[in-house]
Amino acid sequence: MTAAAEPAGGAYERVAYPGYAYAATHPARLEAVGRLLGLEPTPAASCRVLELGCGDGGNALSIAATLPGAHVLGADAAAAAVARGAALAEAAGLENVALRAADFAALAEEAEYGDLGAFDYVIAHGVYSWVPPAARVDLLACVRRCLAPQGIAFLSYNAYPGSYLRDMARDVLRFHLRDVADPARRLAGARELMQTIVAIEDPSPYARVLREQLERMLGAGDALLFHDDLADVSTPFYLHEVVEHAAAHGLRFLAEADLFESVMRDVPDSAARLMAALPDEAVVREQYLDFFKNRMFRQTLLCRAELPVRRALDDAALERLWISSSARADGDAFATPEGDTMTTSEPHVQAAMHVLIAAWPAAVPFAQLRAAAQAAAGEDVPEELVAARLREVLLQAHLARLVELHGCAWPLAPGGAAGARPGASALARAQLAAGADVVSSLRHTNVRLDGPGDAELLARLDGTRDRAALAAELGRGEAEVDEALARLGALGLLAGAGA
Repeated sequence: MTAAAEPAGGAYERVAYPGYAYAATHPARLEAVGRLLGLEPTPAASCRVLELGCGDGGNALSIAATLPGAHVLGADAAAAAVARGAALAEAAGLENVALRAADFAALAEEAEYGDLGAFDYVIAHGVYSWVPPAARVDLLACVRRCLAPQGIAFLSYNAYPGSYLRDMARDVLRFHLRDVADPARRLAGARELMQTIVAIEDPSPYARVLREQLERMLGAGDALLFHDDLADVSTPFYLHEVVEHAAAHGLRFLAEADLFESVMRDVPDSAARLMAALPDEAVVREQYLDFFKNRMFRQTLLCRAELPVRRALDDAALERLWISSSARADGDAFATPEGDTMTTSEPHVQAAMHVLIAAWPAAVPFAQLRAAAQAAAGEDVPEELVAARLREVLLQAHLARLVELHGCAWPLAPGGAAGARPGASALARAQLAAGADVVSSLRHTNVRLDGPGDAELLARLDGTRDRAALAAELGRGEAEVDEALARLGALGLLAGAGA
């Protein structure tokens, strides 16, 4: 794997993110954000997606697997990575995705003068900070030329002020590895130095800051460490700098991909007063949130500059969305495994939450939640009041990370239930066969198969075997197979009927 460089002619290679799914990039999530802000993006279920800098296609292939009615194109300058991804797509039987070896400038020219067509969602994850300046210009030019009129673009990058900590650690590692070119030796040398510094209990606050940053980096996998911190090009930006660059290409700031990142709760009065005194400009307010949070990484959504954006979130948009939640109930309280909580004594809200709990990991349409809420509220309560209150609570729960919003359903089994002849994600099975230790779920997340015999079972879930056949092939009892199927279902790996 080569470090980022810019040879003559404007071509370049970069260290690519590993071939995994990245939840925030999924068009169903981007569609939901767009609708909340007043846009009318193309439904994710039937959209066209372009991923720029797709590497070996792990993210693009996962999008294609979860949106069988969509068409996905991934492009990257690294031909070898593209070839690996294309082979995996063929093994998984994914006919709605194509990967191409091309750089941003060539794609931008094709979009301008050829028949590339417009794309409803354009994704550039792990690219902007990790390519040279000329390539960043080509990237945004390509985004603007390829983006459909109501399209949404996703752009991730390292952000200041938090990335000054990353810069500090990066400078230390670059000096230590200044004469080491081999990737394996660079990774080993970096980890050795970081572990050494972390082990030194210097009492000064400055040493503690460096230790804490290196501890965070040690927790990352080798691929992420190599991409984020050891590449030759790794340039953080303030949000306002990226927005200004985007504006020069006819693009404007829409929102952060995860809306909860734009919310601060339980802040002191002084912070609330300062925010209240700021201009009513989304970018200014977001920039101050970065200062308050010392944000290190951003996942920014862009749209065409001419599009009007309604900054007040419209909860009426939930009527057209699908909702999911990993929360579990404890009396009146609901909590996710990550510790996000909500307490409510309203019977109709509780009823809706229990529908979400039963359906997980699948998503359900708002209409189904509204019906459950109305039944719990009773016939005497007007339907419009129940629906309005439910929308209000679910939007706040989304901003508190308790529920997720999507433009369409996931193609998986509701409640993770396995059918008579269980079938699993073809992409996950192909990834497993290729030797991956992490596979993509049908919720566009990454999962590791840690359960006993789960990998062996997943490999056989092509929909042709019943439980008895699976048990016989694995040499296990049907009860054990059922337990393993329940684990795979909870991970979002079991396909629903017709998927």
